[in-house]
Amino acid sequence: MKTIGTIKFVQVQQESLKEQLPDGTRRYNHDPLLRLKRIKLTQNGVIGLTDTHDEIIDVHNTQHPNTRYRGDNPISIGFTSHYDKMRSEIGDHLEDGIAGESIIVETSVVYTPKSLGSRLAIQCQDRDEVVYLNEVIPIPPCEPFSRFARAQELTPQETKATLQFLSHGTRGFYGKLEQSGSPVIIQVGDLLLQLDD
Repeated sequence: MKTIGTIKFVQVQQESLKEQLPDGTRRYNHDPLLRLKRIKLTQNGVIGLTDTHDEIIDVHNTQHPNTRYRGDNPISIGFTSHYDKMRSEIGDHLEDGIAGESIIVETSVVYTPKSLGSRLAIQCQDRDEVVYLNEVIPIPPCEPFSRFARAQELTPQETKATLQFLSHGTRGFYGKLEQSGSPVIIQVGDLLLQLDD
């Protein structure tokens, strides 16, 4: 296994970040994001853990009352290097994690689906435990986030160009807890590992 980087922070989406407006259009709103020190990974998705031990179910968890789970998106991972890339292309307002990934990892490497691979692992720093994530795929970017990223209304051509730029893993990656995996708590400082081919 090879170290990708250290978990910088974790967060949950308390509700969908895509708001439906009265005129039928959708707007990206990052207000439901809640940054935490620890989250629990389960077969159903992510659960946030507060300092007072309250649990907050992420909107992509199958147990959320307004779940946005689609079958392939229970856990999401973003990289600081990818945010650096987005900021250099789009703008400084795209702070780390603003796209809503559950886990943000500090790394200097920009990953593509091919260079990252389809399986990852997390090494827990406070105990001898490794968590495996399978079915790792790139997150498909959406039109509301593209407009938010550009901070303006976009022509169809500009929307297409932005979506293409954010594709192939730039926007982040989805993954699933391995089928036999029990719920596990991960936290800031844990290591994300790349598995050997």
